[in-house]
Amino acid sequence: MCGRFAAGHLTQRQMLAIMEHFLYGKSLPEGILLPAPEAGYNIKPTQQVQMVIDQEGAPVSLGARWWLVLHWHRGAAKDWKATTFNTKIETAHEKPAFRTAWREHRCVIPALAYYEWTGPKGKKQPWYVTVERNIPVMFFAGLYACLPSGSRSCTILTRPAIREIKHLHPRMPVILSPGRALSWLQKADYDDVVAADYGSDWQGRIKHHQVRPFGRDDDGPELIEPYGLAV
Repeated sequence: MCGRFAAGHLTQRQMLAIMEHFLYGKSLPEGILLPAPEAGYNIKPTQQVQMVIDQEGAPVSLGARWWLVLHWHRGAAKDWKATTFNTKIETAHEKPAFRTAWREHRCVIPALAYYEWTGPKGKKQPWYVTVERNIPVMFFAGLYACLPSGSRSCTILTRPAIREIKHLHPRMPVILSPGRALSWLQKADYDDVVAADYGSDWQGRIKHHQVRPFGRDDDGPELIEPYGLAV
């Protein structure tokens, strides 16, 4: 976890405008939340995702490959073999692979929700997991790195799952409230004790429902439609 997520139909411009509004108090341009034709409901590691970073007090939206490749790697990104599309927020500050990004390269990754699977191999049941919120997207806490080629890659941080979804998986992505997202981007907290609390304020505000099983390359809004009983 987190191995798949949904970013929906929001464009880069729309996501950046939402970030500027909720994190920095800027006004939303008229019509900014109108749906765009693009869809991304089955985003996988190694695909390009949108991330937002803070540059001198202003948000900047950039593309990045979802699977962190360390800055010192000299080969192609596809040649990086370590499993670094997720990392634990509890230990990222001290691990050699992540501590530089922890100090210098934090990001947030906008999403609608993420998926989790339960059940035996061959009969896995997918679940759509999101949070109650008053904005179109939620924010994953992430770290990113830049390669000598100029390309970027990122990882999504994870934490112990909160009570409502422990039965799906023992871990979950770190989902930031708008206020915590801003302090995360601006590197207000370096302390591992403080950082381990990120994402804990969603207790009682998680929503999840079953969705139909889908294939690796399936996409579209039908992937997130309830299938079976909503929870």
